[in-house]
Amino acid sequence: MAFTQQQRGASLLEFGVCTIVFAILTGLLLERLLRYRADAEREGVIHQVENMRSALTSRVLAAEISGNKDELRALVGSNPVTLLRHAPIGYQGETDDIRTTELVPGSWYFDRKQQKLVYVFTRNKSFRTGTVERWGFKVEFIRLPTNNAKPPGTPPRSAGVVLNQVDG
Repeated sequence: MAFTQQQRGASLLEFGVCTIVFAILTGLLLERLLRYRADAEREGVIHQVENMRSALTSRVLAAEISGNKDELRALVGSNPVTLLRHAPIGYQGETDDIRTTELVPGSWYFDRKQQKLVYVFTRNKSFRTGTVERWGFKVEFIRLPTNNAKPPGTPPRSAGVVLNQVDG
């Protein structure tokens, strides 16, 4: 007995449906990967800033212990990268004039005029947003409450110095 039925391949419609489903799933996967990459970059920046804050805190405490108020004043507006043993990956250095076209994505730079450390993110958060994000940080004095606002018996303390996020 011979089989007369022919084997047939996928029709053009079936091939088109498979292609569309594959394209949708690939787009969703790519969107998710870009979001995870942006989240990882954001967490890396937060980790680096925490390292700078720790180095700044140790420098402030050393200055307070030695009673050197001039060193505290010198820290205000300084470049926090100089407190680290190694500069962060992508650190471009200090500059007086930065143009938006010269910004390298995924890099740090210190703007001397604004006394601000800036990180420029590499990519957009996702397909939906179209802006490149930048975060800026400044070494600033923190002001403690006046004597009237302190609880009774609180000893007077000088103001400290912190690394604050100023934009982003």
